[in-house]
Amino acid sequence: MITFRSDVLVFLLMAAATNTFATDFPKGPPNLKEAEAQGLQRANLEELKKFFPGIINNKGVKGVEHTLTFKPDGTAHRTGFNDLTGEWHFDEKKNAYCVGFYKKKGYRENCFAVFRATDGTNFFDYDIDSGFYAHVWHRGE
Repeated sequence: MITFRSDVLVFLLMAAATNTFATDFPKGPPNLKEAEAQGLQRANLEELKKFFPGIINNKGVKGVEHTLTFKPDGTAHRTGFNDLTGEWHFDEKKNAYCVGFYKKKGYRENCFAVFRATDGTNFFDYDIDSGFYAHVWHRGE
């Protein structure tokens, strides 16, 4: 009986910890034009430089969460979903950050316009080329 009670207690503590650390990511408007129409503010490069280099927690359009680490030397690492290594940089002309990863089909780079979510914590990424919503993210640890 003691084993059962301790197992239940451990389970309840694990469930509470999972809920405590679970991330609630808001969903962004479907495209860049809609983000602008809703009055979301686009982050400029000076604001982005507060987060890059650094670690961000990210959730993509398919609902998969992962961590991105942007290092000062221009390298980038994605962990938590198809761990990848690549590169990142700012594109001043596009007022965006760009990240490229080495995948099976070769190197692919995407640049993102970033808009602040209304919650003041999260940011929405929009692919510069397509204009579509790509990710939501916030500063990681």
